[in-house]
Amino acid sequence: MSNNLTSQKLTFRELISTHSIEIPIIQRDYAQGREGKEELRKSFLTALLEAVNGKSLELDFVYGSVKNNVLQPLDGQQRLTTLFLLHWFIAIKEHKLDNDLKNILTKFTYETRTSSKEFCIDLINKGIDYNELQETDYYDKEKTKPKYNELSKTIIDSSWFFLSWKRDPTIKSMLIMLDAIQQTFQDKTEIWGKLNNISFHYIELQNFGLSDDLYIKMNARGKPLTDFENFKAKFEQYIKKVIYKTNENGEDVLDNGEKIIIKDNWEKEIIKPQETFAHKIDTLWTDLFWNYRNKENVFDEQLLNFFRAMAVINYTLKANFKDDNFRNNLDALRGSQTISFNKYLELDCFDRDYYETLKSILNKISDKSGLKTFLSDTTYVNENETFNGAIKNNLGYAELLKLFALYQYLACENDIDKTNLQNWMRIVRNLVEAHRLYYDNANTFADSLLFFSKLFPHRSNIIEYFKDYANPEDKGFPKFIIEEEKLKAELITQSDDWKEAIVEIENHPYLNGQIGFLLDWCKDEEGMHNIDRFIEYSEKAKTVFSDEGLKHFDNFLFERALLATGDYLLSKGKNYSFLINNERDISWKRLLRDDNQKRIVLKLLFDKIEITTLTENLEQIVNAFSDVNDWRYYFIKYPEIISVCGSQKLARFNDNNEDDILLLGSTMTSGFHKEYYSYSLFVELSSRLSLDESLYKDQKSVDYWKYFDLNGRQIAFDSKTKKFVWTQNREWDNKQEFENRNMAILELTKM
Repeated sequence: MSNNLTSQKLTFRELISTHSIEIPIIQRDYAQGREGKEELRKSFLTALLEAVNGKSLELDFVYGSVKNNVLQPLDGQQRLTTLFLLHWFIAIKEHKLDNDLKNILTKFTYETRTSSKEFCIDLINKGIDYNELQETDYYDKEKTKPKYNELSKTIIDSSWFFLSWKRDPTIKSMLIMLDAIQQTFQDKTEIWGKLNNISFHYIELQNFGLSDDLYIKMNARGKPLTDFENFKAKFEQYIKKVIYKTNENGEDVLDNGEKIIIKDNWEKEIIKPQETFAHKIDTLWTDLFWNYRNKENVFDEQLLNFFRAMAVINYTLKANFKDDNFRNNLDALRGSQTISFNKYLELDCFDRDYYETLKSILNKISDKSGLKTFLSDTTYVNENETFNGAIKNNLGYAELLKLFALYQYLACENDIDKTNLQNWMRIVRNLVEAHRLYYDNANTFADSLLFFSKLFPHRSNIIEYFKDYANPEDKGFPKFIIEEEKLKAELITQSDDWKEAIVEIENHPYLNGQIGFLLDWCKDEEGMHNIDRFIEYSEKAKTVFSDEGLKHFDNFLFERALLATGDYLLSKGKNYSFLINNERDISWKRLLRDDNQKRIVLKLLFDKIEITTLTENLEQIVNAFSDVNDWRYYFIKYPEIISVCGSQKLARFNDNNEDDILLLGSTMTSGFHKEYYSYSLFVELSSRLSLDESLYKDQKSVDYWKYFDLNGRQIAFDSKTKKFVWTQNREWDNKQEFENRNMAILELTKM
C-alpha cells in the first residue's frame, strides 16, 4: 500500500462527475447554514461571489476515501455542501437543470440522516420554479430589515417537502444557506460557466479503509451518535440482514430506486423507497413524534419508548412463562433503565412480525398534526392516553393489554371498520377492567395477553364468537368473567333492546363493563333474565354510584342503611372495611363483582329503595334498626364512629372475642386506634354534654386501654367482662365496673 498522496486541482463539477459524494454518518451535520454563523457564511459567500466576478478562488484541501466509486470526505464536507447548493441555485435560476445535470447533482448525498439524503434528491428532481418564488414579509429579530427567505419558504411549501424535515439540522442549515445564496447571487446573470473559477485541491486516501474510529481521531468534528441514532442504525441493519434476508449480492436496487429484498421464505419482494424503515422514521413517523418533543425539541426518548412498549408485547407473547428469568426480563423491559440493542436481541424481542406490526401501526396512527385516532370517543380505550403511556414508558399491565388489542387491530386491517373495532375493544375493555385489580404479576398479564392473541382472529365477529365459542375454562381470565361476557353476548344478539340496555349501563364510568350483579339480580322466578328488572336495577345503580364510586351520602347514610340490612363488610387481612371506591379487596367494585352473601345484602337494600325517595328510604331503614345487642347497632346509629375509621374505613374484629372491636385510624393496630364500645359511649355522651374530641385517648397498641377522660375519671370498656369500667389516674389495676351501659350513662351525666 502506498501512502504517497498527490493532489488534484478540481472544480466541484469535475469531482462529482468522477465520483459520487456521500457525507458519512460519522460526520457532523451541515453547519455553515446554522444560526449564529452569519459572519462565516457572509465571508465565504463573498469570496465565492468574487470568484464568479472573475477572480479565481482556490479553496483548501478536500480529501477522503473512495469505495465503489463513492467518495466519503474526511475533510471538506462543509465546503462541498455549500458548492452543491450554489450549483443547484444557479442551475435553476439560469434554467440549466436538465436531465443530464440532474443525474450529476443527485450523486451528492448525505448518509447522516435519511431525511437529508432524500431532501437533496427531491431538491434536484422535483425542486421549484425560480420564477414563482413566494413573497414574504418576515423580518429579522431586530426588525431592522426584511428577512429575505422567499427561496426557503417556496421550498418548504412545496408538495414534496415533509414538514418533519424542518427538524433535520442539516436541512435547516441548507435552507438558511440557500436564502443567503439567493441574496448574494440574485442580481448576477449568466454565471453558470464562471463557477469553474472555484476550485480546490482534492486528495484521495487510497486503500486506507477508514474506520469510524479513524474518522473520529482524524476529524475533531466527528460527532458521537445518540442512543436513538445508534438504535435506528442497528435496527435498520437488522431489518436488512435478518428480517429481510439478503442474497449474496446484497439488496438489488432497481433503476427507479425500488429495492428487491428476499423474504423469510426466500421469495422476492419489492420495497418502494418511500416504504422503507429509513424513509418512514425520518419523515411520516417523525411528523407524529415531533408533536411530543421535549423542551429541547428532541423526541428520541419518546420514539425509543414506543419501540420498547411493542417489544414488551412481543417478548411476552413468545416467552416461556415457566422460565425463572421471565419476570425479571419483563421487569427490565418495562423499567426505567436503558435497554441496549443487544439486550433486545438476546431476549428475542425482534422478528418479522414485530417489525411488520410496528410499521403498520405507525403508518396508521402517524399524522403531521399529531396522533391519528379511529374511535369517536374514549369509552373503550383512550387512544391518546394509550399512545402517551407508550412513549413515556409508564403503562401498567391493564393498559398494555389494551394497547396490544388496539394496535394489533390497526396493524392487521387495511380499512378500519369502526363498528368492528368498537365491538372488539368493548370486549377487551370489559375483560380487562373486570380483572384490573389483579394485574399485579407478570404471569397474570401474560395469560391475558395470550388469551387476546388467540381471540384476535375473531375480531370481526367478536360478539357472535364469544356467545358460541368462548370457553370459560380457558386460561387468561377467571371463569366468571368470561361467563358474564358470554351471557351478555347472548342477550345482545337476542334483541336491540337488550343491546341498548346492556351497553348503556356497561358504560357507566364506575361499573366500566362490570354488570354481572345486575344480570344476576334481574332473573325472574324461572331463572330467565327479565329486561324490565334489569333496567330497574340499572337505574338504581346509576342513582347510587357516581363516576368515581359510591355517591356522597351525608353521615354515611348509605353505608349505615346497608349495614342495617345485613353484614356487608369485606375483609382485608385481619381488618374489615365499610368499603371505599378503589381498592382491590375492600372496594365497592369488589362487592359488586363477587357473587356471594355479601352482594345479596346490597340487592336486599336495592329492593327496599326507590329512586325518587332514596334518602327517605335510607333514613327509615336506619331508624328502624333497634337491636341494641347487635354489634352493628352503634355503627348504624352514630355516623361519627365510621368517620374515625380512617381513609379505608377499617375496623378490627377479634375472632376469639366478638365484643373486642377496634376502630383503626390506619391499616394496623400499631397506628392510633379507638375501641368501639367506649367510643360509642363517648359519642352518645358528647351529644348530651358537648365533650371535646380530645378527651378520648386512642392508643398505638392493643395492650393499652382506650378510654376517655370525664371529671377526673378514665372510662373504658372491658371486652373480656363486657362491662364499662372506670378508674382514676389511669390505675387500671384498680378499675371499677358500671353495672351496664345505661347505668354508666346515668351516673356520668349526673357528675
